[in-house]
Amino acid sequence: MFSFKHRLPDDFFKGACDIHCHLLPGVDDGFATAEKSLHALEVLEKRGVSKMILTPHFMKDYPDNDRNSITAKFETFKAEAAKVSKIELRLAAEYMLDARFMEHFKQGFLFLDKDNTHVLCETSYMMYEHGITEMIYEIMLEGLQPVIAHPERYEYANNANYARWKDKNYKFQLNLLSLAGVYGEAAEAKAHYLLKEGFYNYIGSDMHGLGNFERFLPELKLKTKEIDQLSHMLENNKKLFG
Repeated sequence: MFSFKHRLPDDFFKGACDIHCHLLPGVDDGFATAEKSLHALEVLEKRGVSKMILTPHFMKDYPDNDRNSITAKFETFKAEAAKVSKIELRLAAEYMLDARFMEHFKQGFLFLDKDNTHVLCETSYMMYEHGITEMIYEIMLEGLQPVIAHPERYEYANNANYARWKDKNYKFQLNLLSLAGVYGEAAEAKAHYLLKEGFYNYIGSDMHGLGNFERFLPELKLKTKEIDQLSHMLENNKKLFG
């Protein structure tokens, strides 16, 4: 039986909420300038996006990024953004499970949700660093909910890893462009597998710039069921935003 694939509907992003992006300018490897970030907002608003959660990297590679400094920069950018776009912005963070993670935990996380429970986490792409399980266990003891960013991108992870994480009640966030092969064939295959198995809870752009979004998204083709699953995740995103 043929399984036809389709491009995303023109109204796919109408009212959408992106829960993972690096739009806050000049703080990590995402958008370098406010001008580029503001232009991206205008483009995304035309696509129908209505809400975005900005998630700058909090990791040892960016030692100056802490709760207070990033919050101040976000408030400045938010005021500028309001002049060009009606997209509602909120601040969270993407926390690397590294040597600084527990420091951020003690300082107080920037959460994805207004209930202050959901923490966006990532790991090294190449290797499973010692202590990751223990760090996640520590925050779950506090009643917090880990959301694993782009699990399909971790080269070390296999189906057994994913099953264990799901059993531990970790939530999964898909990078949309993983399905377009932007991060390689292995990540694309894993993304389709995790989608098929129903592992994903949320979806994000993980946008660091407009280039990949504008280049690859128009050519992305998916099965009808997959598009329906993505739409369901977008609804979950809205609930998370509140």
